[in-house]
Amino acid sequence: MKKIKLAIIAFIATIGTLEAQMGARIDQYYMDPSVIIPAAITNSENGFVSLYYNKLFTAVPGSPQHTLFNVGIPIPKKNMAFGLMYMKETIAFSELHNAYATYAYSIGLGGENRISLGVSAGILSQNFDASKAIYYDNDDPRINALMFSPPVIRADLRASIFAKGENYKAGFSFSRLPKPQFDYSYYNYTAKYDLQSQSNFMFEYAIDLEEEFKLKPSVNVGMYNWDYMYYQFNVSAYYMENFWLGVGMNNILQMGYNLGLKIYDDVQISYSYNVPVGRQYGLLGPMHEFRTTIGFGALGNGKGNGSGDDGEGGDSEDGEGGSDGKGGADGQGMSESVRKFKAATVKSIEDMEAFGLGNDSSGITLPPVPKVKPEPGFYLVAGLHSSEDKANNQIKSLYMKDVYAYKIYDPRNKSFYVFLKHYQTEKEANKGTFYFEASVPNVWVREVK
Repeated sequence: MKKIKLAIIAFIATIGTLEAQMGARIDQYYMDPSVIIPAAITNSENGFVSLYYNKLFTAVPGSPQHTLFNVGIPIPKKNMAFGLMYMKETIAFSELHNAYATYAYSIGLGGENRISLGVSAGILSQNFDASKAIYYDNDDPRINALMFSPPVIRADLRASIFAKGENYKAGFSFSRLPKPQFDYSYYNYTAKYDLQSQSNFMFEYAIDLEEEFKLKPSVNVGMYNWDYMYYQFNVSAYYMENFWLGVGMNNILQMGYNLGLKIYDDVQISYSYNVPVGRQYGLLGPMHEFRTTIGFGALGNGKGNGSGDDGEGGDSEDGEGGSDGKGGADGQGMSESVRKFKAATVKSIEDMEAFGLGNDSSGITLPPVPKVKPEPGFYLVAGLHSSEDKANNQIKSLYMKDVYAYKIYDPRNKSFYVFLKHYQTEKEANKGTFYFEASVPNVWVREVK
């Protein structure tokens, strides 16, 4: 196996300019799309941290491994999000560090359809660990140029676009726009090569099966320097978004499975295992990838903010404040410390209004809504959630801002909607949208036929 390392060194040493043949590979791209499509940090209105680690081709010493740290900080009221990403790519004696800051802006396209544009600025830093290198000639000056030069740092830019609807996610990104060249020098010898440009296209579609079950096929297509294309396919079955099991394959016939679990409302863990088939199996060995995503709510921030993990829930504010006219246009409401306790079981928006404003939200009991088709009409929606607990949290959060809201369940997509008003006509609902747009971010109209 040492011959593989020797071949790599010999190749770099004998060619003045080398285009790298391998980019970072993340098998569970579908769990956090923003790791390959930075604009997807707007996918959720909850802040989150994602951690990845993988080891490819474990039978080969010095085979590639990737460590990734990704943070998304959405600001729903401004339709924007900020992100930070760091990834370390290691192969044999080479280490490449990628660090980016991302800004993304989200634009509503009507209903639950949104499109986000993102731009990322960052740096690439590469260094070589001489202690891990094995080569033919210890005195080769071009190899020493690689080994003993200080780390080389280059600026980089990324551009991306991401679209999301009720049942789909899609995005495209292009990285290393300047196509940075790395130059190493040792005395009067130099070694140079260009990093490859990278582009990614991702698509995922959710198919409703029986109640509480969803099937999500997805594909990631990567391209290096526009002349080498790489495909990854995955199909995962989800149960209530709390457990999932899937199978995957890529274009070089590596097959495997993935499984995951939501161990807490804002904490997910998952694992994927891939095995090369045929003659590749004995030469390369299997691949492992571990991932966890932690929402900011699990860290003690954002609890009860009503944000939906589907990207449409929001920490909304309402300038109307109910039928008694006491709601503040600034959406601040009264703090819990000055509110009185009053207990009530709320089963409708009318019950919320009867409960009145100014009470402690802990006195509100929200029983489960029947999982049947809701009353037809047009609903002014402030949040979409996969779990009823999150819908309840948003209802209470809105109440603390003197906003009346309630929930419905849609059997078609097995999701819970938090709504502010129910209208009989679309014209009335659209008027309500204009009325609330200054105080309730991302409010939209949902028609139930």
